[in-house]
Amino acid sequence: MPLVLSVVKSASEFEKIIPMNYDGWQSPYNPQLKHFWPNLASREEYIAFNIKRHTKEFEERDPNKKWWIIVTDTDTNEIIGEAIWEMNEMKGEIEPTKATWKSEGSDDQKFAETFISGLWEFLGQRVTRPHMDLDSLVVAQAHRKRGAGRMLVRWGIEKADELGIETVVSSLPSARGAYEKAGLGYIEVIPPTDKLNVENPSDRWKELLDDDLSGFLMWRPIGHDYVEGVDRAPWI
Repeated sequence: MPLVLSVVKSASEFEKIIPMNYDGWQSPYNPQLKHFWPNLASREEYIAFNIKRHTKEFEERDPNKKWWIIVTDTDTNEIIGEAIWEMNEMKGEIEPTKATWKSEGSDDQKFAETFISGLWEFLGQRVTRPHMDLDSLVVAQAHRKRGAGRMLVRWGIEKADELGIETVVSSLPSARGAYEKAGLGYIEVIPPTDKLNVENPSDRWKELLDDDLSGFLMWRPIGHDYVEGVDRAPWI
């Protein structure tokens, strides 16, 4: 069954992409995901919310700096994978995150804002040069190990080489091996910010903090795949 990679050209494609996106993120468990998504009761609500969110981001994007990429199974015409790649020029200050997708004033909102702001701060202190960022990547559960994920990663890497910039990925521990096979190198652990360790935390805060929120910082130099022991990230 041939797989074909393409760049999303119309927001109407999200009607097919987002259901696959939602279902694909259900396994394996992603402890960070809940902080980037709203607390909604059903699959249908999540899909409707994310179609609206992605459509807005797609229509407001600079098409020369941000791309939605999909992989389609041409035998069934089914979209089986999606990635969002973005050129990060590292201009301006990193602003604190405002988690408008969470209930105003809730522990979930405060936790998400603290966690995400800490993540961006950690990355911003290290990755100071223009680079290609992988914002998101997901492959449908029934179609994993067919090469779709590698196709999506390699598209971003090749675009980075074309633009003359490095590639940076904030990876979940479960995905590290896949990124290494695609040409990126593991540089260091991304720990959750110490600012999450508040005084007198609520039961909800303790519950959220109980997850392993660490990640892996992956990097690839310009023009060739990472070689361990040879290549060195510029902030090391």
